Amino acid sequence: MKEERKLILKLGQMITDRVGVKVTVEDPEYWGLAEVLTDEMAEVCLSMKVRKPMTLEQIARKSGKDPERVQKLLDEMSVIGMIEYNWENADHHKQYVLPMFVPGCAEFMMMNDKQVEEHPILADFFENMSRLPLEKVTPMVPPGGSGIGMHVIPVEKAIPAKQESASVEHISHWLKKYQDKYAVGACSCRRQQRVRGEGCGEIEGDLCIGVGDMADYLVETGKGHYITQEEVLEILERAERNGFVHQITNIDGKIRSSPSATVHLVSAMHCVHLSCSTHRICPALPTVPMWKQANALPVVSVWRSVQ
Repeated sequence: MKEERKLILKLGQMITDRVGVKVTVEDPEYWGLAEVLTDEMAEVCLSMKVRKPMTLEQIARKSGKDPERVQKLLDEMSVIGMIEYNWENADHHKQYVLPMFVPGCAEFMMMNDKQVEEHPILADFFENMSRLPLEKVTPMVPPGGSGIGMHVIPVEKAIPAKQESASVEHISHWLKKYQDKYAVGACSCRRQQRVRGEGCGEIEGDLCIGVGDMADYLVETGKGHYITQEEVLEILERAERNGFVHQITNIDGKIRSSPSATVHLVSAMHCVHLSCSTHRICPALPTVPMWKQANALPVVSVWRSVQ
């Protein structure tokens, strides 16, 4: 039996969103992180807070490590998928984020093809962390989702002329907002199902779209490649022809409208309606009843609110 790594255990406990769970070495929060992180990497992560952006200087000061060493570790963890970064602030300086597991680092880890082939247990890690936090919460969510979890975005051509909807509910809004900043990578859900031997033959490559800063992150960390707006539309149209489902994942539970906070679409995933409900291509959807709504463009979109 391998020796318990206390820093990894502490990190798993800090990140988990499973209410009332004390993480042990038997839990995915521990063995998933232990598979790819060094103790020194865990130390850097523990100096951060979940989903709270920090600069290199802030992380170095908090961790007590040399900035050059911290930069090297942040770069390595970004490739692994443990750390995310963006420039979403007033003066557009680079900031680093310790994401939650799902949506977050468990998905990013699955988008690193070479890493997954070397550490196939990451597929089990992703599947567990997309399912376990929702199991107790989902039965209490009323039909429609109450503004949380998976949220359907209407197809523009399916909206009656008399019906009004916010611009954030239209794909065209996001394409204009992040013009010329798109990237595409593999579907982490399909990949984890294939690795776990439970896939149904769905294409896993060039399906999940990142926009804005997320596009840069995907390309710079080897998880995707840039595409044009025309190629984005081709992927969306292909998704629609295949009957995929179009939604947004609302982490914060509401769309912020104050001047100090804006809504950002960070990626778009294309999930199979039938496969998700029967073959469980997307491990989270079977536990989320609010995704089954009408007038949905067959693409899943993920967004988050950023302070």
